[in-house]
Amino acid sequence: YRRSKGLLGFVENYRKLSRLSMPVLAPVRMEELLDDLKKLFPSRDIHYIYRTEDADKILMLDRSQIEQVLINLLKNAGEACMEQEIPEKRIFMLTVTDNGSGILPDVLDKIFVPFFTTKPTGSGIGLSLCKQIMNLHGGSISVSSEIGKGSCFSLKFLCK
Repeated sequence: YRRSKGLLGFVENYRKLSRLSMPVLAPVRMEELLDDLKKLFPSRDIHYIYRTEDADKILMLDRSQIEQVLINLLKNAGEACMEQEIPEKRIFMLTVTDNGSGILPDVLDKIFVPFFTTKPTGSGIGLSLCKQIMNLHGGSISVSSEIGKGSCFSLKFLCK
């Protein structure tokens, strides 16, 4: 039963990775995107800071896919900050920074690999899905991290 359940979970996660649809690009105003994220991640136990230098900036992107990327990054940042006295995450332009425990240098180059995880209950699809979505948008995702200080994920889009 456990093997079957584990295999079904693996197949479901693989399906999520392999069936990602092509993005349907539409103009999205950055301030509107951040306002919607504020509603999903209100500042309760964790202090979220949402800030943009150019609130009227419009990017061509698939809003639901990019929201999925940002939700995954914010969820991961929240989990990374659980041990912090004053947990904080920021979205700045499309950069998600946390003051969590950081990512170990020996696994940093593996975090976007499908099914790789350092979490006991993780599936290893979240960040690989984020990377796939960013690639489909003609953009990229990168990370920098320092043990004990936190991590910073940057989303880069091609602007036309």
